[in-house]
Amino acid sequence: MALCSFSSELVMDNYTIIDNIFINDYLPSAPEYCVKVYLYGLSLCSNPKSADNALDSMAKVLHLTEQELQDAFLYWQNAGLVQMIEKNPLEVKYLPIKAHSASKKYQVGKYADFNKQVQSILSGRMIQPREFEAYYDMIETYHFEPEALVMLIRYCVELKGESVNYPYIIATAKNYVSEGITTTRAIDERFMEMELASKELKMVLKALGISRTADPSERNLYIKWTKQMQFPQGVIIETAKSLNRKGGMYKLDEKLSKYYELKLFTVQDIEAYTAQRDSLYATAREICSNLGLFYQSLDAVVDTYVLDWFNKGYEKDALLSISKYCFKHSLRTLEAMDKVIQKWYELGIVSTQAIIEHLQENLQTDKAIQKVLDTCGILRNVNSWDRSFYRTWTYSWKMEEPIILYCAELARGKTQPMQYVNKLLTTVHEHNWTTLPQVQKGLKSFSDTAKPSASTMETRATYNAEDLDKLLDSFGDDITT
Repeated sequence: MALCSFSSELVMDNYTIIDNIFINDYLPSAPEYCVKVYLYGLSLCSNPKSADNALDSMAKVLHLTEQELQDAFLYWQNAGLVQMIEKNPLEVKYLPIKAHSASKKYQVGKYADFNKQVQSILSGRMIQPREFEAYYDMIETYHFEPEALVMLIRYCVELKGESVNYPYIIATAKNYVSEGITTTRAIDERFMEMELASKELKMVLKALGISRTADPSERNLYIKWTKQMQFPQGVIIETAKSLNRKGGMYKLDEKLSKYYELKLFTVQDIEAYTAQRDSLYATAREICSNLGLFYQSLDAVVDTYVLDWFNKGYEKDALLSISKYCFKHSLRTLEAMDKVIQKWYELGIVSTQAIIEHLQENLQTDKAIQKVLDTCGILRNVNSWDRSFYRTWTYSWKMEEPIILYCAELARGKTQPMQYVNKLLTTVHEHNWTTLPQVQKGLKSFSDTAKPSASTMETRATYNAEDLDKLLDSFGDDITT
C-alpha cells in the first residue's frame, strides 16, 4: 500500500493537464472516438486503482465497444503517445508527448505510387500528410493491400463525391477488415456481389414501392439475405409485396430475420405460417386465459411456445386441455406447461386420444395412492411426493397392492406415515419377500426401535457412513444404470 495517496474526492476535483502539442499536432486529425479515449484514459492515470480504470468500465462510460477502445489505443501507439504493454488484459502506459513524434515515420518513397493514385482520385483537394498517414496505417497495421485500398477509396468517392472525408474512408476500410476483405481479389468479389445485388435489388425496391437507387447499406442488407440467410430472391420479393409499401427495407429486414429464426425459407412455408398465424394467436390467447396469464402482445408467446407445440403435432384442443390440466396442478406458467409437453412428447404422447389415456392412467394411479393415504389415516389429497414413493414401490420394486396396503395399515398412527410405509417396503424389498404371507411373517416384529438379532449380525456385515462414501466413489457419475 502506498505511503501517500490522493483521496477519491481530491482526485475527482483535480485537473487533467493536456499538453498543447497534443491539441495542436494530434487532435485536429485524430478520429473523434480516439480523442475521447485518449483524454479519458489520461484522466484515469491519476487514479490507477479506480474501479473505472478497466476496459469494460471505460467502454461503458464512453459508449464504445472494447474493440473500439483497443483500436483507439493502437492508433495512439502508432502515433507514439502510448505503449500497449499487455493485450490480455489490456494495459496501456501513457508516454511523454514530443513535437517531433507527432507522426509515425514511414520510409521515404515507399508509397509514392500509392500517393499519386489517391491524389488523382481526390483531385478536388490537396491531401494532407495526416490523411496519407491514416492510409499507411491501414496498410501496415491491418495488412490492407495498397491497390485494394485505392479501389476502396475510389468506391467511396463514387458514393459520396470528392468531398468525402478520410475518417469515412477509414471507417469503411475497417468494416471490410472485420469481414476479412483486405486484398484486391476480395474487394473485386465484393464489388461484383454488390453490382449483381444492385440489379436484383431494383426488383425488391420496386415491390416496396421505392423508385430510387439502393444505397450501400441496403445493398449490404440484400447480400445478408441472399448469402448469409440463403433466401431465394422470389421469397424476398413476395415478402416485400406483403408489406404493402410500408416500412421499406428495414421493415423487410425485420420480417426476413424473423422468418429465418422460424426456419421458413420458401414461399409455401411462409404462406402456411401466415394462414396459420390467426389460429396460433387465438390458441395462444385461450391458453394464457386458462393459465391465468395476460400479455399485452402475444408475439413472443406464439413464436416461443405455441408454434413449437403445433410443429410437434399437438392440436388446439389438446393444448387447451393441457393448459387446464396445468392450471389445476399449479403449473401456471408457459414454461411449466412447456416442460409438461416436452416430457409427454418424449413419451410419444401427442394426440388427444393419447393424452386422455395417459391422464386416465394417472387418475387411476392417484386413486390407488389415495387408498394408501386413507389406510394410513392421512386426511389430504395426493401430492408429488406420494407419486414419487408409489412409482418406486410399484414400477421399480414391483410391489403388489395388497403388500403396500398391509404396510399402510402398520403405519396408521405413526409419525410421518408415508415415510414409515416406505421404510417397511424398503425392508420387504431388501429381503425379497414377494407374497403377503412372507411380508406378514417378516414384519411381525418390525418396529422403529427394532435391532438386528444376534444371528443376523453374525451372518450380515455392518457398514458405516465412511464405507458408504468409499463405495459411492467407486462408481461413475451415474449409479442408476
